[in-house]
Amino acid sequence: MFEIKTAHSKASTAAEIWQDLQQQLAGQHFQFGLVMGHHSCIAQLADVPLASVADQWLGGSSCLGVMTEQGVFLQQDSLALFMIRDDDGHYGSGSAVIEGVNIAKATRDALTSALQRAGRPFQVPELVWCMQPPGTEEAVLKQIEQVLGKKVPVYGGSSADDDVSGQWLQYDGRAIHQQAVVIAVFYPSVAISHFFHSGYIPTEHKGIVTKSQGRLLQEIDHQPAVEVYSRWLNRKITSNYMQQTTLHPLGSVIEHSQLDVPLYMLSLPTNFHPDGSIELFAEVEQGKQLCLMTSEVSRLLSRTGTMCECTRSVLPAQRVSGGIIVFCGACLLSIKDQMEFVHNNVKQALGGAPFLIAFTFGEQGYAVDQTNRHGNLMYATVLFGEADAQY
Repeated sequence: MFEIKTAHSKASTAAEIWQDLQQQLAGQHFQFGLVMGHHSCIAQLADVPLASVADQWLGGSSCLGVMTEQGVFLQQDSLALFMIRDDDGHYGSGSAVIEGVNIAKATRDALTSALQRAGRPFQVPELVWCMQPPGTEEAVLKQIEQVLGKKVPVYGGSSADDDVSGQWLQYDGRAIHQQAVVIAVFYPSVAISHFFHSGYIPTEHKGIVTKSQGRLLQEIDHQPAVEVYSRWLNRKITSNYMQQTTLHPLGSVIEHSQLDVPLYMLSLPTNFHPDGSIELFAEVEQGKQLCLMTSEVSRLLSRTGTMCECTRSVLPAQRVSGGIIVFCGACLLSIKDQMEFVHNNVKQALGGAPFLIAFTFGEQGYAVDQTNRHGNLMYATVLFGEADAQY
């Protein structure tokens, strides 16, 4: 039997959260559970016995709240579960606290634990899901790739808060963390499909990264990055950086010989420094071309539904049991008052199947060049088929 079920709570205490979830789960037991919610609600999970309803867990905090097929829950006390019952499948989750700056070791330890707990330590999973604090994503993906190779799709989203103040949390079914890598491996008995894309288009403004260090963009075309970016925008940004840059990120081309049109991975400017450098939420590589990207509210509102339709089209007979969707937290903050439109689009695209949407500060997914990548302002969708669909 394969089944997906969601549950949610808008309660403020652990006892009330558990009561809400128990009523909706109706005594069922599941192989895997994903839990996402506002950081104030995730912090309550130490006193919520989620391990009694699922064997494996992965979760963390989501900007403002969450969304499921049951509604839009963008308030402080909001939390949602995405539960998988798969009698013929295997799932495992593992976690490790990042000690100092040793992200690589934490990732390897978490992945090894997840593979062992799935009972498939020597079998490559069909899909990996990761959850980590912002700033660690590229290192996490690199380590997963070194262990499993480049062909296993890795999806996920970085834990978030409401204002980039560092209140994000991760959860592994046993403990709550602020600086941990949590990884889940999926060996489902049904078909899955996935898609990773953005809702942005390139402008005519382009330049070469002539000096950079990780996520610090120092020069474009041998000029201070702030000067070039401001010139491209035709205005200066002095405060509220993310609010003013969300519709105008920087994009680097995904190189792929079979693509007819260029596709871009996005980096969001988050801070401008007096020395002319720009701090980003994703790394940029020296020598690469950057392009000023742009979007509009209507595109951000419609893109998630479109992504779900594309992802669903790959499933046998387009039949879907449910899906996990990652939606950029910065995009959410730009359109939060119109999220009912997004909800209705996704619900229609998935035919009413259960889904969970988390709002993250960094998105991970399997790009069109068959490479796992980290980006900003992206959409990641993973859908599960149905047990009796013909493959």
